[in-house]
Amino acid sequence: MKACWQYFINTLLCTSLLVTLHSCLPCINCHKLQGGLTKQPVSYSSELPNLPTAFSTSPQVIPLERKKLHEISGIAASHQNKNILYLNQDNGHPNCIYLTNTSGQDLGKLIIRGSNNRDWEDIALGPGPMADHSYLYVADIGDNHAWHGRIRIYRFPEPDLTNAAFPVQKTIKNAETITLQYPDGPRNAETILLDPLTRDLYIVTKEDDSSNIYVASFPQSTRHKVVLKPVITLPFHLVTSGNISSNGLEILLRNEEYYWYWKRTAGETIAAALQRPPRQITPVKKEPQGEAICFSPNQQGYFTCSEVNRKQHPVIYFYQKDSTLIAHY
Repeated sequence: MKACWQYFINTLLCTSLLVTLHSCLPCINCHKLQGGLTKQPVSYSSELPNLPTAFSTSPQVIPLERKKLHEISGIAASHQNKNILYLNQDNGHPNCIYLTNTSGQDLGKLIIRGSNNRDWEDIALGPGPMADHSYLYVADIGDNHAWHGRIRIYRFPEPDLTNAAFPVQKTIKNAETITLQYPDGPRNAETILLDPLTRDLYIVTKEDDSSNIYVASFPQSTRHKVVLKPVITLPFHLVTSGNISSNGLEILLRNEEYYWYWKRTAGETIAAALQRPPRQITPVKKEPQGEAICFSPNQQGYFTCSEVNRKQHPVIYFYQKDSTLIAHY
């Protein structure tokens, strides 16, 4: 009898343990509540026609004077320092932003004190906490193996270089760190978008078959981690960069093969704009490993650049808007 009771008790304990373990396992519905599966895919596919745009198909070529910038991963055009462009390189490089201009001159660098270049993959420029300042946002978001639980954005006011003696070497001492976490586990990403109309930050993942977009709404905490919220899923693979124009009404994304261009109407959210099929652009100038893209500050064109091998010289391409075509698109 004692053996029978012991068998019964053991069976009951095992059953209770299994029920408890099952209740702790994440189910599909739980994952949805956590935000992992709430992103809505768009209705269009990645098979898009190459339609005309208002941008020139013959870019201006800007060779860079600083020849050792072999792994450029981000570019941003200054709002307050005329003709200046900011460039960053990815992992394995110093924690600094390189300065050039629309002639490709070496104008020095900004060293970001207190930062670490684990894998800086993009850079954005636009408004931030103080309304009368423009800010640089450096995105430490690369994660090829999806190992890191948290990613970081370094934010600091754009320095005034009006009276600077170039090339400069300026240390940025007031950079803030925005720590972000995905709601559904680590991901690799190479694109940050800053909406200048809302000051929201978007992270665009780099994945083999699609691209997931997450948002950190303004104001982003610099004291506590911010859990990103899923927004939308796009059908584009291996996205390497993007930008929102300074007036907030144009959006660009890219990978190594194509650029995608959207127009946004007044009062429209980023998600709503991206629900429409973009105009797909196949660049005339094939880059070795296209990594970066940004609008000019006056919305009169966009810049692109690429990683290159040790035997190649880095260049920037500028695709200008054709005034004769703007009204049609």
